[in-house]
Amino acid sequence: MDDNQFEDRMKLLKKSYDKVPSQFQSEKIVREIESESESQHLQAIEYIKKPRKNRQKLIVWAISIASIFILSILGTTYFFENDKQMQRGSDGQYTFSEVFEDIEKDYPVVREKNRKLLKMKENEYEELGFVSTADSRYDFYKKLSKDEDRKMLYSENQKDEYYKEIMRSIQLPQQLLYTTMANETTLTDTEARECISEYYDRSRELINYYDNLFMEHSEDLDFVREDGNLESKTLFMNKDKLPQILQNAIDSAEIQNLSLKIVYNNVVFGFNSDVTTAKLEDKVTARLLDYFTILHGEPFTYGGDLVHSIDETVFLLNTIEKTWSLADQQLSFFYELKGDYANAVYSLLKGSNSYPVMDATGKVNKEYRDAWLNLLENGSKFSPTLVYLKPIVDEFEASNWTSSKHWGNLQFSDIEDAVNHSLYESFISTSDANYSETEKTIGTDFESRIHSYYKLFSKTHNQAILKDAKALEVVGLYYYSFIMGDYDTMYELFVKGEKYGVPSKEKLGGISFNDYLGKNTRLSELFERMTFVQLETVRDDDVQGVARIVRKNEYEISLVKVREYRLIKEENGWRLPLNPTK
Repeated sequence: MDDNQFEDRMKLLKKSYDKVPSQFQSEKIVREIESESESQHLQAIEYIKKPRKNRQKLIVWAISIASIFILSILGTTYFFENDKQMQRGSDGQYTFSEVFEDIEKDYPVVREKNRKLLKMKENEYEELGFVSTADSRYDFYKKLSKDEDRKMLYSENQKDEYYKEIMRSIQLPQQLLYTTMANETTLTDTEARECISEYYDRSRELINYYDNLFMEHSEDLDFVREDGNLESKTLFMNKDKLPQILQNAIDSAEIQNLSLKIVYNNVVFGFNSDVTTAKLEDKVTARLLDYFTILHGEPFTYGGDLVHSIDETVFLLNTIEKTWSLADQQLSFFYELKGDYANAVYSLLKGSNSYPVMDATGKVNKEYRDAWLNLLENGSKFSPTLVYLKPIVDEFEASNWTSSKHWGNLQFSDIEDAVNHSLYESFISTSDANYSETEKTIGTDFESRIHSYYKLFSKTHNQAILKDAKALEVVGLYYYSFIMGDYDTMYELFVKGEKYGVPSKEKLGGISFNDYLGKNTRLSELFERMTFVQLETVRDDDVQGVARIVRKNEYEISLVKVREYRLIKEENGWRLPLNPTK
């Protein structure tokens, strides 16, 4: 396997580990886990330092260890929040030692049954992210159960909730679905997104394990390759001749409704949608169920080429456009899906070496033509195809499918911008958000307000000055401070603390939105309009929202240029988290 193939595989292997948000909320939490987390961190570093026979395995497990370390901390943090909520107004009768009795009896038994179901060795099983998280939570509860100074008492209901929570944390993906099926009520959209995310994350951890396993045993598949090609039919016909560990992987994956696929002569595992959808159709809305159809199609591209036929790719892209919504940002794979969509579209529009867009006569191949027209005809009024594809098709049709300036200048970022534009416009049109803002035109009135805030705030950085400022005014002040070269004021516009991180003033000095910005640049020269929508708050999450800025087109050929900012509402108003743009 060459380096390019390896890097492509790494993208597939670590998808579920790329975005683990920090959830520290108090110094108390840090003190409670400090000694344990430091020990785990040192162990992780020591593990990574050990020499490996091959570089690929080192990188994969380094990613896994880092993720497990973070997840174990989040599991510990969860207890304090859960405990705090349960203690409000409780009429307790059980000590935590008594709460833990049933957990201590049943957890190890269920954990071992699941390990055997997956046919994994203990050292492999314990390194799965969700298993490591569950183990950390169990160990932490066990430690608390032996704390004689803990005087809190828990009700029967609270005792039951702790039991269900810890037992759910060790469930395998299919067991999660059965638990959901047993629920007598239909899930709300928020509950459904949490359920789908949990199922996806645990399935993805198993997929990563299986993919890595077959990559390590690639040479053991040589006997089923024909002229260097690997076919799934031939592989399954010779399954009983494979090493036992690979047979076990195929069998256990099937039980979890995951299937082996051959993609460009490489083994990858993916989701099966039919069984999963059938299990949840009475609990989850049809739109959210379509995410399983989308996941079943992964991966859409491999090494820059389409994995599926052009017709199948168009079907998947149409399904994505009809399914996704900015309201689904809570889904753990939402932003990955945006990237997967953009990759598939770019490959569909630009073609590949094996099947170029242009035929021998210099015209667009009919299959591509039909696919592009299909996307346009079946898209909604907010489809991103109207932004990135319609100008291309219009120019090609006018030239008898021989040339398009937009097609020649199309960049991957243009598709990303079009997706952001589409999702935001669709969300605005259907949103029943409690709070929103709009600046239809960035003119002298908006600039005057920003200048006034800057004069007041930049002198003292008194946070109370911005308490009543609108979210869009805070974003405008952020840009204005940059134009003025005032990085101290930019720094004061960020959320501070463990949860979102603290930005470095030195790094702020290296920010560059556009090279041509100078102190005489006006906001009205940069932006067309701005909108802001407060997002749905889940549980005890911070109040937050997304500001979207439509920039002035820099070039005649440019497609819609957008920039989005996430904002958090604090005691003194809206502020930007570290790395606020998406």
